Amino acid sequence: MDSISRTATTVSFEEASLSTRVKIGLAFLAIYVIWGSTFLATRYAVRTIPPFLVSGSRFFLGGLILFAVSQSRNREPITGRMWGSAILMGTLFFTICHGGLSWAARHVPSGILALLMASTSMWTAVIEIVSRSKTRPGKRIMISLAIGFIGLALLVVRPELLAGSHIGPMGAIVALTGAFSWAMGTVFTKRLPHPTSTILSAGLQMMCGGGLLIAIAVLSGQANGWSPASISQQSLIAMAFLTLIGSLVGFSCYMFLLSHCPPTQVATYAYVNPIIALILGFVIGGEPVSGTSLIASVVVIGSVASIILARRQQ
Repeated sequence: MDSISRTATTVSFEEASLSTRVKIGLAFLAIYVIWGSTFLATRYAVRTIPPFLVSGSRFFLGGLILFAVSQSRNREPITGRMWGSAILMGTLFFTICHGGLSWAARHVPSGILALLMASTSMWTAVIEIVSRSKTRPGKRIMISLAIGFIGLALLVVRPELLAGSHIGPMGAIVALTGAFSWAMGTVFTKRLPHPTSTILSAGLQMMCGGGLLIAIAVLSGQANGWSPASISQQSLIAMAFLTLIGSLVGFSCYMFLLSHCPPTQVATYAYVNPIIALILGFVIGGEPVSGTSLIASVVVIGSVASIILARRQQ
């Protein structure tokens, strides 16, 4: 799920050995299913754990592990500018994006939340237009954007799609803000200095973003009156899944795919994850699925798929 890493030289799927093809297939299955299921897991985790502590603890611990792994392999010096980049990217990727996602998970069904987060590809294209990037979108992407935002509007302005919560529309806006923040990081991370090790870079960003979230949870009073003893077994299992499986295993598979496949192919998780999240939310979480939400889902996922495919042809 991270655009914080840089791509290594890739080879075509046909040129890869059989064992590598199997690994690639399993890695794709992993990021599709694991990242698609993190939305429902987040919903369960925030039931008895303050939202900012959920994301903060998850990413700080995951970042700490990645940092330790990178340092055990190669003690690359970390400059002040690298720390500055890590703080900025950690804030965009984890503090704002995933912090907002965790807060919204209390008010928005996990399947709808995944659809809102899928708008990252759409926001990325918008930012590139505004910033006059060299990779400015063509007409096909512009049309896809217009259609996609219509689908998002259906999700935001219909409270009955947001679990009937009066805070649902605000939760949807917070989720969209998080998606926009992730897109900002995606576009601008290429212009900033990073360690040569992608594992170290990711670890620093996760630690910075997660640490800031923990500080916000404490200073804002979100953790006041809360005790670890109040954590339910369901939330504890969800938290363990998010930290160990969602962050570490998912990220490792993502890194492997980036080194063996084109980025646009790896990016297909953006329109597969919402489908997985919708299915799990309905089957396991008992989340309602209406005709309007299904139409909005098809519109948003179709828009995101069109944008990613168009980028592949650029």
